[in-house]
Amino acid sequence: MPFPVSLEEARRQLRLAADDDSQDDEIAGFIADAAAWVEDFTGHILDQREVTEHVSGFKPVELLAWPIAADAIPGIAYSAADGTPVAVPGSRLDLSRRPARVFPATGLFWPFRDSAQSFTVTINAGYANASAVPRAFKRAMLILIAAYDADREGGDVFEKAERAAKRICNPFRLRRI
Repeated sequence: MPFPVSLEEARRQLRLAADDDSQDDEIAGFIADAAAWVEDFTGHILDQREVTEHVSGFKPVELLAWPIAADAIPGIAYSAADGTPVAVPGSRLDLSRRPARVFPATGLFWPFRDSAQSFTVTINAGYANASAVPRAFKRAMLILIAAYDADREGGDVFEKAERAAKRICNPFRLRRI
């Protein structure tokens, strides 16, 4: 997974020498943890990959993952009464706003048994490359990386860093009314 913060950028944030690779495995873990934090908090996928979301009921299908490429094709699947997996072809995608919405093919309905039935939507989501990721996410990641290093017990330093990261990332969160 190519992260928007490189090992070199993380080393600079931690004020390590550019050629000091003694902590690279640990720093790589900090980078992965910070990226996961940003994705979880904002719903933005930092690297392009397939994402699967679980949905249930007859409500409109809204995807939390963002961004989604204009040419993405959602894969819808559910389990039939006998447990056999069933793919639902021909779904449509509305990317005019966030959250993106998925609809059945024109003139059709979702073929589900009842409102409690669950199904999955798999779609290619995320930023095409690290340079497309908003700078605010990179900044939040660097703050979190420094806190992971400075406060390994998850105390006051990390708590302050997480509050700062939330302030930075908050404008990018999905708002629901």
